[in-house]
Amino acid sequence: MAGCEVGLRNFGFSVLQVAMGALLFCAAALGEVKAPSINIGCIIALDTTNGKIAETAIELAVEDVNRNTSILNGALLKIDIRDSKQDALTGASAALELIRKECVSIVGPQTSAVAEFVGYLGVAAHVPIVTFGATNPSLSMHRYPYFVRTVPNDNMQMRAIAKLIEEYRWRAVVLVYVDDDLGTGAIPALNDALRDVRAKIVFKAAVPPQANASSMRNLLEDELMGLESRVFIVHMHADLAPILFSEASKLGMISSEYVWIITDIFATLLDSFNATSLLSMNGVLGVKRKLTQTDQPSVNEFTRRWKQRFRAKNPTIPSLELNSRALVAYDTVWAIAFAIGRLRRMKSFNGDFSETSSSTKIFNFKVFDGGEQLLNQILGTNFHGLSGLVQISRERGEPLECSYDIINVAGNNYSVVGSWTERDLNISWKREIHWGGGSTRTPRGWEIPAQGKKLKIAVPWRKGFTKFVSVKPVKASAGAQNQTYEIAGFSIDVFTSVLERLGYNLTYEWIPYGTGDATAGYYDDLVYQVYLQNFDAVVGDVTVLANRSKFVDFTQPYTESGLIMMVAISDKRSSYSLAFLHPFTPALWITTVVFFIFTGAVVWFLEHRRNRQFRGTPREQVLTFVWFSFSTLFTTQGETIVSGLGKVVVAIWLFVVFVLVSSYTASLSSMLTVRQIVPIVESLESLIAQNLPIGYHQGSFIDKYLVQQLGVDESTLRPYSSPQDSADALKKGPNNGGVAAIFEEQTIAQNLLTGCNYYARLGPVYKTGGFSFVFPKGSPLGSGISKAILNLSESKDMQAIRKRWFNSTENKCNIESGGLDSNKLSLEDFWGLFLLTGCISFLALVYYLCHLLYRFVHRNENSSHDKSISTRLRTFANYADKKDIPAPKRKRYKTATLSYGTEASTSSKIPV
Repeated sequence: MAGCEVGLRNFGFSVLQVAMGALLFCAAALGEVKAPSINIGCIIALDTTNGKIAETAIELAVEDVNRNTSILNGALLKIDIRDSKQDALTGASAALELIRKECVSIVGPQTSAVAEFVGYLGVAAHVPIVTFGATNPSLSMHRYPYFVRTVPNDNMQMRAIAKLIEEYRWRAVVLVYVDDDLGTGAIPALNDALRDVRAKIVFKAAVPPQANASSMRNLLEDELMGLESRVFIVHMHADLAPILFSEASKLGMISSEYVWIITDIFATLLDSFNATSLLSMNGVLGVKRKLTQTDQPSVNEFTRRWKQRFRAKNPTIPSLELNSRALVAYDTVWAIAFAIGRLRRMKSFNGDFSETSSSTKIFNFKVFDGGEQLLNQILGTNFHGLSGLVQISRERGEPLECSYDIINVAGNNYSVVGSWTERDLNISWKREIHWGGGSTRTPRGWEIPAQGKKLKIAVPWRKGFTKFVSVKPVKASAGAQNQTYEIAGFSIDVFTSVLERLGYNLTYEWIPYGTGDATAGYYDDLVYQVYLQNFDAVVGDVTVLANRSKFVDFTQPYTESGLIMMVAISDKRSSYSLAFLHPFTPALWITTVVFFIFTGAVVWFLEHRRNRQFRGTPREQVLTFVWFSFSTLFTTQGETIVSGLGKVVVAIWLFVVFVLVSSYTASLSSMLTVRQIVPIVESLESLIAQNLPIGYHQGSFIDKYLVQQLGVDESTLRPYSSPQDSADALKKGPNNGGVAAIFEEQTIAQNLLTGCNYYARLGPVYKTGGFSFVFPKGSPLGSGISKAILNLSESKDMQAIRKRWFNSTENKCNIESGGLDSNKLSLEDFWGLFLLTGCISFLALVYYLCHLLYRFVHRNENSSHDKSISTRLRTFANYADKKDIPAPKRKRYKTATLSYGTEASTSSKIPV
């Protein structure tokens, strides 16, 4: 079997095989040898170009199969070709006749509408239907178990087209399709593919199958030329598409502003068109199924035979070229032949038909007994044919792999400029693309029609903060019919500056929305008007929100994003009697006092035995060390330190005291002179817990955000129409008919906080989308304006616009936690200093005690053996309390030498 298949691929039949096949064929024809025959059917549309081309290829395939008798193990293949005339009923009737003639398999149908009816019949009769042309994705093996395809469904080529759309960042396309099963079946597949790349079909133009040049021209002039989108996908038969492009070329629509993309059904026949037809398609892109590596000499030989047979059968038809669909049709016949041949060699082919159910008697046909075995063999197809490697997936009943070439028509020819593969979904460009008019610049994909109406741009008209958008009615002159308005503001200036950076002109008119009074849901209603197509855009202080983005598209935000809480404040400077205590926290005060006493005690212990200033009655000694401790706060002390250890301890302690006094002085000065901004509430949580009233911008989204996101009670919300009303409410406070806090957009609030006299920001910034411009879903303007906004934001022009409308930069009246405690010095600020002085004092005390104990033991080592521990301790305490008389100072002497000529001089020590 493998040898036969390789022989087929190479078409290098041996002389013996050719001779034997010819003898058997002639003998059977003369009636001398009756070879068994196997019937198959074929349903194609002979009134179409593709149908005529496929018919000749199928006939040649049957002849080639019969020429090699080893394929069917001595049997002959017979085919009965029926014309469906592109009509579902005619095709179904033809399929019934073929099943009644006991055809074990049917090639085709060519169109999806016919295939749907034939698919049901195939399931009922257990006859495998193998199509080379029906590409509707709904025709699957799940619905029709006996339906097999040797051509990919439309999902594949539509994914290739969608990838092409994504490559050039086009977002809106127009579909021009023939109004039959070819077009209607492709629309869902194209919709799904475009959705995956964030694009969509904005207009569908259906062309009747009987359309002529006049109707095509009317379609182009009346419907397509006035569209904003200039990306057209053409999914039409080869009989209609050339008429469309001829009329489009005459109307100037094959130019650098337009993008035309053709599908595989038309692209496969480009080789058959003359130079004039191709010139009218200059710049057109297309997807064309890419055949895998083939045996080119065999293809060339088959092409020669096909042309000779086609011209003989159709002498009145102009010269046509063989296309990939014809090669696939040829291989389809071979796939069925190989499947039958494998069963015959295994002696398991059953070509009988029998009546197995009452339902089949209604149509007067029988059921194919060997249908399931034949279907399994077809699904296992794997051979190299003229169209390349033919492999059928058992799960899907379709080719395992497929790929498409991206073609570009330039002049009177076309070239392959890229490819798409199912495996990596990637396009790799090979050469420069030529667009309409010979341009090499990629079209934008959309244009504002010259004859189109002005864009209707809505602007919010309301009271309140008018620095973003200000609408003032202009007093109409006598006889004027329409009211005019003076529209200005930060948002307006940003939008006009953005339009200057677009590179093309837009004609538009401002339309105020409302009557100047904002109500609940005002901005949501304004955005929804764009969805209802009452406006083409909205320019103003519109916040980007998730629920709004379901209906419209937002551009890049042109302001900071965020919602902040402003609260009323008071100045609580330390002006009461105990203000001097506030620089330190209680813990720091206690620690400082403890260390004063501890350090005084250590110094007293070190100086008690030797320094008479630290001796006296117990009362005098206590007063002495306490006074000494606190006297270190001043520059001089009355007591003189005589011991070395005491001097070390005092030196370290004086450094600690210097740092504490300096810090205390600075903090107290700040508290007595600098404003202490204290909010009336500490946080959002305390605001909610106390059920205090909260103000918000009337007509905005803020009330819903507070209730749904932050958990605020709706009954506490108070709407205000202007920033001044909000400021007044904050000044009054919750106890005087005002509010405790106001929630406002960050940009507006920063310009409301002027002077920090009554209110300030408290807490974090609650992130939102910022202010943005609004456009309808899929509008091509959105992408270009977003880029222009980014360009403007990075330039000095944005700063100039901001300065023109907002005098000050970001306000600095921000408080995060409030209160005086934030300025207090705590123990954590000085724990290192206390650790240092504590360690030094403790080590000095330990060393002194050890030295004193050592001296006590050596002095009383002979008299203390018979004493008790308590007696020893009392003796040691008395010793420690006893005044230590230091040893007398050693006097220095000068040595005088008597030299009266004596050899031995006598020296005497004279006190100095």
